[in-house]
Amino acid sequence: MNLTRRWKPFWRWEAFLFAMVLVLAIAANFVTRANWPVAGPILAIVLLVLAVAIAVLLVLPLFRRNGRDSENTRKSLEGVELLEIEPTKTLRVVESERRQNAIDAAHAKTTGSLTAVLTPDASRWLGRELRVAVDLIGGDGQIYRAGFVPPEVDPELSAELRTLAARRAAVVVPVTINGSGRPFTVDFGLGAVPA
Repeated sequence: MNLTRRWKPFWRWEAFLFAMVLVLAIAANFVTRANWPVAGPILAIVLLVLAVAIAVLLVLPLFRRNGRDSENTRKSLEGVELLEIEPTKTLRVVESERRQNAIDAAHAKTTGSLTAVLTPDASRWLGRELRVAVDLIGGDGQIYRAGFVPPEVDPELSAELRTLAARRAAVVVPVTINGSGRPFTVDFGLGAVPA
């Protein structure tokens, strides 16, 4: 089975942007200390302006109302057409051990059955690999990241979900939280994604 991995472009990867801000600030410091009467101050200002512009790229998504954070976490389902699917198999969410607080919060705020929305092009914090995330929908309407779909179904599912996301639609799947206490595991039902 050929598992095609997808990656964030460098200009969107937080670690690269952090490094660029640091390198530009160090370069500006070096230039200001150099004995370059006219070029030094001009070059230092240009380098600092670039560093500030890149720093703004890092924090800007956090302030957009419906924007995504560095992990591409959904903030809201407002304006998104939710498509339910009929599950034909059950899969285990991977990396749920890192998301125990979110799983616990979603479980505590939901009475009855729990659902999740599948989010394409998500990643771990400071991670570069793009994957399909399983985001729990709490009873309060909040969205909580539970983890990611298994790597063997990610490539095909990702392509289908990106097509739906382009028309502002998302797939909702049934979810089961296993365990009476931590560590929780999460299973979700998956079937044919509607076209």
